Amino acid sequence: MTLPHRTTDRRRRSVLLGFGLGVACGVLTALRGAANARRLTLTRHTVVIPELPAPFAGFRILHLTDLHLRRGSDAATRLLACIDAEQPDLLCLTGDYLFTALSGGEARAFFQAIAGYPVLATLGNADYREGVTAEERAAWMRHVPFLINAAASISRGGAQLWFAGVDDPHLRRDDLAAALRDVPADAPVILLAHSPDIVRQPLDPRIRLIMSGHTHGGQICLPGGIALYDNIRADRQYASGRHQVGRATLYVSRGIGATRIPARFGCLPEVTVFTLMPRGEGEGRG
Repeated sequence: MTLPHRTTDRRRRSVLLGFGLGVACGVLTALRGAANARRLTLTRHTVVIPELPAPFAGFRILHLTDLHLRRGSDAATRLLACIDAEQPDLLCLTGDYLFTALSGGEARAFFQAIAGYPVLATLGNADYREGVTAEERAAWMRHVPFLINAAASISRGGAQLWFAGVDDPHLRRDDLAAALRDVPADAPVILLAHSPDIVRQPLDPRIRLIMSGHTHGGQICLPGGIALYDNIRADRQYASGRHQVGRATLYVSRGIGATRIPARFGCLPEVTVFTLMPRGEGEGRG
């Protein structure tokens, strides 16, 4: 007479055990994703620019993108430590500095902290989110020079190296012609563009290196780094990594922060250091 009750109890215990294991697996997965989001990696690349002025041989650029700074996060502190350790010749930032408009204080503090370095920056789509005001962006620009559809040069040893920056291509705010207007006709250019969608338009042959981000490398990827989602209109191959587009090297960084959920899988956050060399001085990854 008691057998049905025992069977029911066993089934109930099995259901509860299965539910508990499912919850435990979910919690462990979430913790692993959050830990991955903090595992900052450093990648190094050598980029050959045949027309590179001789004084700029070995010039090192540290590229940051998609910081998505959150309130209470120590991400900015860890980035500053990385910058201090690397001591690059130039720091280049390609947008998406806030997680939400509530992170304005974190962004302002970060820009103030890097103001002592040689820096060039541009904007991304998250920097135009609702609540992120023009006054907020202007506060950043008081500390760091931004190239918004504009160009600037750096001088060394009597020579100049030109940099151009476009406003966010994802929001179609970019104007590449305006960005290159002041660049001499025979000068190689390094371009800052938040999204790799910039390559969907014809590229000026002067462009030799494009630093971009926006995709987070997919943020959550299948084994082998296959992005499930990249949020670009360009071909999916441009979700991350190094590509040759005409005469230009395009590099799509996996970025620093995370969006929507603070987790990463198969796609660790990335700081990138580029070393520029003239023809015959080395090529490929450092």
